Amino acid sequence: MSIWLIITREVRHKRFAFLTGVFSLGIATAGVVGTLTLLRVHDLATERLLIETERELRSEMVTLEDDYRIIMRNMGYNVLIVNREQNVSRLQTEGYADTYLDYDDVWKIAESGLESLNHLLPILQGKVYWDEGNSEIMIAGVRGQVPVLGKPGHLTEDGDYRSPIMERVPEGKADLGWEIALSAGLEPGDGITVRDESFEVNRVFPRRGTRDDLMVWIPLDKAQTILGKPGKINGILALECVCHSDLLGTLHGQVEAILPHAKVFEFSSLIAARADVRERAAEVHRQVMASTIAQRVSLRQEKERLAAVLIPVLLLGAATWIFFLIFNNVRERRHEIGLLRSVRFKRNLVLRVFLGKSLLMGVLGGIIGCLLGVLLGVVWTSIELSSASSAGLPSAPLLLAGLLLAPVLALAAGFIPAVMAANHDPAVMLSEQ
Repeated sequence: MSIWLIITREVRHKRFAFLTGVFSLGIATAGVVGTLTLLRVHDLATERLLIETERELRSEMVTLEDDYRIIMRNMGYNVLIVNREQNVSRLQTEGYADTYLDYDDVWKIAESGLESLNHLLPILQGKVYWDEGNSEIMIAGVRGQVPVLGKPGHLTEDGDYRSPIMERVPEGKADLGWEIALSAGLEPGDGITVRDESFEVNRVFPRRGTRDDLMVWIPLDKAQTILGKPGKINGILALECVCHSDLLGTLHGQVEAILPHAKVFEFSSLIAARADVRERAAEVHRQVMASTIAQRVSLRQEKERLAAVLIPVLLLGAATWIFFLIFNNVRERRHEIGLLRSVRFKRNLVLRVFLGKSLLMGVLGGIIGCLLGVLLGVVWTSIELSSASSAGLPSAPLLLAGLLLAPVLALAAGFIPAVMAANHDPAVMLSEQ
């Protein structure tokens, strides 16, 4: 008679006991596979969370940097480049330089590849007597910001700044400070004459509380004519971007390497403020990432502690149940075993019958347990199965181990009862009946 035929008949006869054995092995396998899947998916979810958090933080930092860039831009220029021979006290007293640079000097900086400067504005300032206002005023000749060729992202297709600090003064126009316009009663569209040069008022700037309120801005070439300084400027205004405060002061050497006859004044409080904001944003970035990692590590450790308790309990429980199932089956079947042994049913065949039954329970329990374990592992991590990538599910080695775990556990648990059945003396078992 076939061994597997005997096993299948035995299974049908003891259907409930067999199903409980399969169920116990399936639960044990599901617990092991599910727990390992839980840890695996947790690691993948952590990786995705960190990537997403990093992306969000970088996006927020870019937005923050852009906001502060706009704020710092609106606060005005923080660098002034003048001739090396300029007397500092006269510069402070008069508010403008009385030594000069060539207009071409600003293009040397723009084309040098110097990345720490932006919004270069050549300017020529000077005081003149204004006959209409019967007073001395300061004029500022500007020609628009010179494009820094190393920063194309700040420029339009035409080479102009997307968001300049100071708009270009149109030809034949003049921009007035608030006090000048108020004292002379001028509004946009009115005419104004400065040293026989006529201009139409283009706009009136709102009150700033600085010397700008007493300024008249006109095209650079007109200022050069009025002041008698053709081709000259007496300053280059710029916006310095310092990403780290420890770089503050390095601009002097960089500019002087390009223009040996120039020197730099940095309004360091504005520059340092921008650098400090960037550094603080970076520190917040690091703190958020460290906090997220620590939280995920702590959560994983909790799951590992759960696994360290759950897995041994499940395995021990399943093994104990299989042992008693096979042991009880051996005890109930001892008379049939005695008959089989008396008709020369060999010892190893008896052993194979009981171990085969254990193996069958293990194979079915392993298959059911692996499927259930994968599902539980994904559900426990609160990740929908439909959205979980294939990489988030157990790897082939883990599935193979899960499929082998239940049969090995069943064979180990059923081995002692099976050996006991195979070693029974048929004469003793028959005499009991």
